[in-house]
Amino acid sequence: MRILPVLLSLASVSLAESFCNNAVEHSGDSILVEENLKSTIGPVDYELWANGGNNNATFYTDGSFSCGFKNTTDYLCRSGISFSQAILPSEVGHIKAEFKVNKVRAENVQYSYIGVYGWTLDSGLYGVYEYYIVDDVVVPIPSDFANEKIGDFMIDGAEYTVYKNTKGALVQYFSVRKETRSCGTIDVTAHFEQWEKIGFPMAKISEVKVLGEIGNDVGGVNGQFDFPYAKVYIDGKVAQSEQYTPTTPVEPVEKPKKTVTKIVKCRVKKD
Repeated sequence: MRILPVLLSLASVSLAESFCNNAVEHSGDSILVEENLKSTIGPVDYELWANGGNNNATFYTDGSFSCGFKNTTDYLCRSGISFSQAILPSEVGHIKAEFKVNKVRAENVQYSYIGVYGWTLDSGLYGVYEYYIVDDVVVPIPSDFANEKIGDFMIDGAEYTVYKNTKGALVQYFSVRKETRSCGTIDVTAHFEQWEKIGFPMAKISEVKVLGEIGNDVGGVNGQFDFPYAKVYIDGKVAQSEQYTPTTPVEPVEKPKKTVTKIVKCRVKKD
């Protein structure tokens, strides 16, 4: 069975990367979040999660978002699509994501990941893990940051290295772009397909979101970054939250005109 979230048609996906060359700003309604929260605004699923500190994020109905963190240990803000039921990537359709990030400032950073992020759920075969496609960073990723290097591959002319990392019960998989960039299109499905080829079977995914993550094991991370453009696509169309119900403008109904009957009294003059 093929399950899809609500989709919004685009006039031309081929023109989408103009956002990298042109100034873009947040638009639409927004919500300020100041605590750990997973929710929806308009057609966008979002989440703020942080360990320690005084943190916030603002999410917009156009998919863009901004992130602020103070004295945090680990901070993640992200927007995109969540699935009501975990689903195999092959059943979703072709997934891509677009992002543009402005790294305003950051202090005391040990690690950072900017790109695409999600979770798998326990399908009974491959367990639960986090997956990352990292296209940009605030500080360079050390070569020994993960337990195991799985392999290398090329996607859209860029070279990525795949790593597996285990922290206790937590398993993480990373595709890390060797030449970082702060704006572009990520072919998420192409990464999933390459992972399968190098021996990393894909489990059912519960979300696909544009991510900004930053942290330090000893805490004390401060700063901001801003995503003035962030969108997730499925089969060339912008994905919308399964919780979203588009409103259809109601045409005004013209009230029928009242028919007024005028009664005229006549007096008959007698001779």
